[in-house]
Amino acid sequence: MIGGGIGGVATAHHLAERGIHSILLEAATVAGGASGRNGGFLIAGAAPMYHETSRLWGALRARRVHQATLDGQAALVRLAEEVGAAGALRITGLLRLAMDEEEASDVLAHHAALARDGFPGEIVEASELPDAVRRPGRRALLTPHDGAMHPVELVRSIARDLERRGVRILEFTPAVAPLAVQRDHVVVATPRGRVVADRVVVALDSQLAGLIPAASAIRPRRLNACATAPALRGLLPMPVYARHGTEYVQQLPDGRVVLGGFSDLDGDASWTAEAVASEPVQGRLDRYLREELGVRAPVTHRWAGIVGYAEDPLPRCGPVPGTEERVFGLGGYNGTGNVQAFVAARIVSELLTTGESVDADLYAPVDA
Repeated sequence: MIGGGIGGVATAHHLAERGIHSILLEAATVAGGASGRNGGFLIAGAAPMYHETSRLWGALRARRVHQATLDGQAALVRLAEEVGAAGALRITGLLRLAMDEEEASDVLAHHAALARDGFPGEIVEASELPDAVRRPGRRALLTPHDGAMHPVELVRSIARDLERRGVRILEFTPAVAPLAVQRDHVVVATPRGRVVADRVVVALDSQLAGLIPAASAIRPRRLNACATAPALRGLLPMPVYARHGTEYVQQLPDGRVVLGGFSDLDGDASWTAEAVASEPVQGRLDRYLREELGVRAPVTHRWAGIVGYAEDPLPRCGPVPGTEERVFGLGGYNGTGNVQAFVAARIVSELLTTGESVDADLYAPVDA
């Protein structure tokens, strides 16, 4: 396994469940990348709204992706309980907030498409919205199965459980390109020595193409976020997506507010692998806290996370062409990796152990 984020530890978990103990290499620390630098949302579904995925991918694939993520979300909740991290998840529901009439039309279409296929969701009118986001004419879609999570606590709890089960996790051990694929094994070079493995899984999301050039469709993108000191509790009883998910905000149980967004303001500069916060974007986040949400608590933390985006926008998942199925890749979750990575990890583990998965074609191949 290469990569100590949710994708890497989830694949190692799924393999351990099937009796295979892997070695996991992480360039820095477990959950030190995008898995620990996101907004902490636990969301089923793909990045676009459901009616849009139906248009982009066809109704059947959109339905299968949505169902797989619902199942993956429930499985992740169960796993959190098993590894002693139940407190890292909060199933509160999520509001997908429409900021204007155009977005309201999309939210209604999203809801109609979900209802058509029997998926949960209900429209919340302006009078029923939390005070912080209530405005005349606004509405939102409530998805009751969604919620929030502490991503670092969850991923590291899974990692600790893996170590108890015999999985070796080597932090500060980056894999060095290229991977040397031989007839009956793969050699992974690191600054600390070589690892010889029967199979290799590269789970790097935005950095997938660094070790798998065929995954060049995945581009790294910088997302900015910040967190405040404790504010008035009860301000936001559940996480909120706004402006098609460009802005995302939640309030933690202790009152702190976590806000991310305005990647469009970052423009072309957002397409970078450098996890350095953008001052203009951070300034805009500050104004959003004060002017939109009425939060006066000071900002205490600022950060940027690098995530993988594809134009389709389908994650990549499966064997790497030309490696005789000795190298597999997963990544490119378009900013929604907490659940989709768990699903992709399950698919890869099935392919590795049995050679087949009913969802093998669910996401795009790594060379698409």
